[in-house]
Amino acid sequence: MSTSKRGPKNRPNASSRSKGNTRRPNSGKNSGHKKSSYSGKQAKRNDSSGRLSGGAPRKYAKKDSSRDEDKLDPIPGNREWGGLARKGVLRVYHDDQKELEMNLEEQESAETLELEPEELELQEERQRKKAERDRRQEELQIEARAAIARAQKSPSRKRKQTPRSYKRKPITRGSSQLGEMQPRFRKSFGQERGKKNLKYFFESMKAYEEERFIDASRKIRPLVKVEHKIPEIYELFGLILYRTGEYQKAAEELENFRSFASSTDQHPVLMDCYRAGKRWNDVDYLWAELREVSPSGPVVIEGRIVMAGALADRGNLKEAVRVLEKGWKPPKRPQEHHLRRAYALADLYDRSGHLPRAREIFGWIVKFAPDFVDSKYRLKNLN
Repeated sequence: MSTSKRGPKNRPNASSRSKGNTRRPNSGKNSGHKKSSYSGKQAKRNDSSGRLSGGAPRKYAKKDSSRDEDKLDPIPGNREWGGLARKGVLRVYHDDQKELEMNLEEQESAETLELEPEELELQEERQRKKAERDRRQEELQIEARAAIARAQKSPSRKRKQTPRSYKRKPITRGSSQLGEMQPRFRKSFGQERGKKNLKYFFESMKAYEEERFIDASRKIRPLVKVEHKIPEIYELFGLILYRTGEYQKAAEELENFRSFASSTDQHPVLMDCYRAGKRWNDVDYLWAELREVSPSGPVVIEGRIVMAGALADRGNLKEAVRVLEKGWKPPKRPQEHHLRRAYALADLYDRSGHLPRAREIFGWIVKFAPDFVDSKYRLKNLN
C-alpha cells in the first residue's frame, strides 16, 4: 500500500472482488481501455503528482481570440471577477448615471424658473412653434402618402369606375327671358291655386335666404309634386337639396332648371353635385359648356373653383393649379368670388408643395379680409 496521503480513489478491496465484481478498474485490458478514452482530448501527465490533466475545457475558460481582445467589455469592473459581482457593479453604475441625469434635469428646470418673464415667454413661443412645425410636417407626410397612393392607382380602373356623361341637349345661347312669375304660375296651376303656390314660393325663398332649409323644403314641396315648367321652382328646390347634402336629388332638379331655363347660372352648383358623386365626365362636360357660354365673371370663377377641386380629387394637382391660376391677377378691390378663388389657389399651392406662393396668396387674403375662412391660421402655419 502506498504511503501517500492522497491515495487512489475508489479502489476496490478484497471483499468487493470476492462478491462477483469481475470488472477490474486498473488492470489488464480495462486499464488500456480507460487510457484510450483520453486519446482525443490531448491528455497531459503532471510530473509532480502523476495525475492526468486536460479533458473538456472549463465552462468559463477565456478564449484566446484577437477579436475578443479588441472589443470593449460592456460591463464595468475587473474581468476576473465573477458574473454576479460584475452585474452588481453594472447596476450601481446605471443608478449613478440615472441620478446624474435627474440632477441635470433639475438644474435645467431651475435655470428655466430663474429666467426673466420675457425670456420665458420667448422660450415658450419657440416650443409652440416647434410643436406646430412638427404637426404640420406630419400632416404633409400624410398628404404626400395619400397623393402617392392615388397616383399609383391604375388609370384604366378609374375609367371603368367613372360613369358616362348623361345625354343632354347642349346650350348654345344665353338664358331665356322668363318674364313675370305671376302669369306663369297662373297658367301652370290655375287662378286660385297659382296664387297660393306663388305665396308658398316666396315664403320658401325667404326661409332659404335665412338658412332655414327644413322650413324652405316644407314650403316648396307641394309645388314640386305638380307637373310644371317653371324653372325658378326647380332652381330653388335644387339649391335647398344641395344645402342639405342631398346631392343626387339636387342634381336632378338643377338639370331641369338648366333644360327649362336654358341657363348656365347654376352650373357650378350642378358640377359640385356631380363631383360629390364622382361623375367626372359630367363635371368635365358642364365646365366646357360653362366656358363656352360665359354668362358672367363670378359664375365662371365659381366653375373654375369646382373644376380645380374635381381635378385635385382625381390626384391631378398640377392641372388643378393650372385651371385656377390661368388669368389670375390680384384685384385692387377684391370681392367675394375673388377671395374664394384666391383661397382655393393658395390651398392647392400648399398641397402641391409650392409653399412660397401659398404664403404669398394667403397673406394677400389676410390683408383684405382677415377673417375669411381660416386664412389667418393657414398663413401662421406656413410661417
